Amino acid sequence: MKTLFVLLGMFVIYPCLYAQDAELQACREELARGMSQKNRDSIAAAYCHLGEYYAYRQADSTRYYCEQGLKYAATDKAEPYLYLLNNLADAYFSSGQLDESLKRFRFVLEEAGRLHWDEVEIASVLSSVGVIYRRKEMPDSALVCYNRALALLDNREAYDERTQLLTSIAILYTNTARLKEGEYYIRKALEASKKSDDMDMVMYAAATAGSIFTLRENYAEAAQLLYPVLAKAREQQKPRFVLKIIAYLLSAYYRLDNRDSINHYMAEGDKVAAGLPATNAEVQGYHESLCDILTKMGRYGESLHIQKRMLAARDSSSQTPVDRFFERMARNYAGMKNYPEAMEYYAKAYHTADSLHKAEVETELSELSIKYENQEKELEIARLTQQHLEQKAKTMQWSVAAVAAFSAFLLLAAYYVFRRKRIRKEEELKLAQSYIDGLERERTRLAKDLHDGVCNDLLGIGMNMQYMQPTDESKREILALLEQVRSDVRCISHELMPPKFQVTTLAETVEAYVEGLALPASVQLAFSKENEEIQWSQVPEEVSYEVYRIMQELLSNILKHSGATEIDVTLTLKRKLLTLQISNNGKNYCGDEVRGKGIGLTTIQERAKAVGGLFTTDIQDGSQKFRLEISLSI
Repeated sequence: MKTLFVLLGMFVIYPCLYAQDAELQACREELARGMSQKNRDSIAAAYCHLGEYYAYRQADSTRYYCEQGLKYAATDKAEPYLYLLNNLADAYFSSGQLDESLKRFRFVLEEAGRLHWDEVEIASVLSSVGVIYRRKEMPDSALVCYNRALALLDNREAYDERTQLLTSIAILYTNTARLKEGEYYIRKALEASKKSDDMDMVMYAAATAGSIFTLRENYAEAAQLLYPVLAKAREQQKPRFVLKIIAYLLSAYYRLDNRDSINHYMAEGDKVAAGLPATNAEVQGYHESLCDILTKMGRYGESLHIQKRMLAARDSSSQTPVDRFFERMARNYAGMKNYPEAMEYYAKAYHTADSLHKAEVETELSELSIKYENQEKELEIARLTQQHLEQKAKTMQWSVAAVAAFSAFLLLAAYYVFRRKRIRKEEELKLAQSYIDGLERERTRLAKDLHDGVCNDLLGIGMNMQYMQPTDESKREILALLEQVRSDVRCISHELMPPKFQVTTLAETVEAYVEGLALPASVQLAFSKENEEIQWSQVPEEVSYEVYRIMQELLSNILKHSGATEIDVTLTLKRKLLTLQISNNGKNYCGDEVRGKGIGLTTIQERAKAVGGLFTTDIQDGSQKFRLEISLSI
């Protein structure tokens, strides 16, 4: 949701933590000046600025400062009174209290009409109300709000508000499975965001676009949008944005079957979610996405554990209807072959859905009865005319036609649902078979390495021990052979283990990996490292992780395909610039990958962009050079 404009335009968001601290300090100094001068307007404006600062960071702090500011704000002037009201309503939304937030936004609209607030600001409030209706699964009401907001923004250069509104409309279409229209509106939002000065809106549009492109199976464009936004959200310390983007990335990596990246970002997402309230909108969205992915991966117990915690913390602001929640829990129990529990939760889902439907119908009937009571009396009098029987006959005809049309619709819908389920099942089987084939190939490779290498070496050692004389020299030979076997086993295990940068630096990890590689006798591999002014321990963990994986991918491809006999690996850290260069004298094995069309180099390019790096290739006759450069903000 869009964070409101800063009241007097005194602060801008700088791309580093130092600037954020400076902004916070400026807000506190402004509040201190207002307090010393005892100027109620200045105090209210300062509290408004503090509430703006904590938006997307700490909803409780935003609510506190807005409530304090309202104690000083004059209610006969729009500014900063309406901004404080709006920010307070937004804080309740961020905390997951949808009903309370909706009530307060409606009050903002009432006060905006009384004080003749600017139409652009009213459009922003309407967009926020539409988001709440969408979250409450009331798409018709949300669309009414969006249409009113679009009319107010017509022919106005309000790029911040337009970006927010178009993004919200794109989400509405996406949630109703109309992905083509959702993509159309999010591209319009991205165009508007290029002229927006609100970095929160830029990140909001880009993150949403990444999720929609992922659903449209446009993974390359999705990653290109999500990685920079994730880096910016981390940099500005906005955990809600970080969690939202991680949820989208997990979906993309699941579709790419990248289990290492799923586990990596899952760990980060759990850490971020632990620091936010359980009812927070982004926390709930992340947990729902995580449960869905874990279920699809067959990790039913982990998914069920999260669902039980969500059920315990559930309140009226929860996003998913309780009947769907029970249905998903039942699927996990079924996956664990706990069929009695599965049946119990399926029954709960059915009875809950039926009860909710009856309650909604009774509420609607009561409202209609009150609203149209007088009109019904007038219609009853009109029905006493001579055309009563004719009208009744026509009504019956239309009813029969409607029933027939509705029955046909139900049949078509049932056929469509059955066909979709069958297609989805076939796709799941294909994915499962692909995963099993990958595991079998990896097991075959490891078995071959162990059989041809370690087992044969151990056989040779046994034969030597049987026929060699027990002299000191023979003992040294046996120890040397055992050391070689230990080294081979270490190389195999080292290749399977992910890097642990909490206890080692990037340079140490790369050096250990290079030294542990099992190379043919014809291949010479040299590694060198150099740093000036900056220590290797200052390189951020997420940067080290991506650089390490890129190095692994390049060396693996060179050894498998290039036929190189000389390989040079150079790692340098100078003046906040981290450089990895790998050169060799092998043949050009890349082919289409050099032109950016292959999967391997595309993955490397995406990893480089995730940490703000630049990856280049220089391919000539008889030589290849790969270079990765990353500017560090340390």
